[in-house]
Amino acid sequence: MSTPAKQHPDRPDAAGFVRAALTAALAQVQSHLAVLEGGGSDAETIHQLRVALRRLRTVLRECAGLAPGMRAEWDEPLAQAFAQLGTLRDADTLADVVRPLLQAAHAPLCDWQAPQAVQADAAAAVREPPFLQALAEIQALAQAPQAEPSARFARLSAAGTRKYLARRLARLHRQVLRDGRHFDRLPLAQQHRVRKRLKRLRYLADFAREFAPGMWPGKKGRRFAEALVPAQDALGLHNDMAVAAEHFHAEAARDPRAWFAAGYLQARLATSARSSRRALRALARVPGFWL
Repeated sequence: MSTPAKQHPDRPDAAGFVRAALTAALAQVQSHLAVLEGGGSDAETIHQLRVALRRLRTVLRECAGLAPGMRAEWDEPLAQAFAQLGTLRDADTLADVVRPLLQAAHAPLCDWQAPQAVQADAAAAVREPPFLQALAEIQALAQAPQAEPSARFARLSAAGTRKYLARRLARLHRQVLRDGRHFDRLPLAQQHRVRKRLKRLRYLADFAREFAPGMWPGKKGRRFAEALVPAQDALGLHNDMAVAAEHFHAEAARDPRAWFAAGYLQARLATSARSSRRALRALARVPGFWL
């Protein structure tokens, strides 16, 4: 994160935690926006900007109870930009994930061509006025004067803030582990929901550990963060193959050579789903640091 935790209290109240988390999330978004506006529309920049937007959206969603001043309508323009950048990410980098698999299987088609509309300037996705307005309003909330009593933040002490964060973390953790037990039997849409919850769990845990370090003493936080990585990697690969299979299936309407790739990747989804289930079961063996 861009804002060091040492600039903030180890045990913040609700306002202190929300300000710190929003400031850090916004700084990450804005740094990647600057690169994009400067002409750097490479795949890694787009990926990092999407990560930053997901982190910001995690704060808005999971910490809404700490800040009544957050507005639910901020999420829509952020989500739209995130989705548009995701389409660009798929076109630019997803093929790199599955290309080696298809080449090893001697697929007659290992790449797909992105539609012309997808090849537009990535910066256009983040120039929409509602997106910029939402960022400006979030910035205003993050910079709200600390000395002034305000209805924008909940009047929760450090102890109350810790209890709130622990409750949100426990809820996400419980949902991920519940669905993880039979991940390979879930429909793709529900598998994708598990992955989104896993990401929110990781990012909220990151914010809690960095901006309220005094609330979670010991090494449990680091152990939990390390345990999340294999699960996130496994679900990420599974998701990428599912998206690629869908792309090749659509491409087959124009190029019959894509049928092999679509079928091959679809068949491999069962294996990647089982790998994801095993990774989530391994995560279940690591206790949450908030307990």
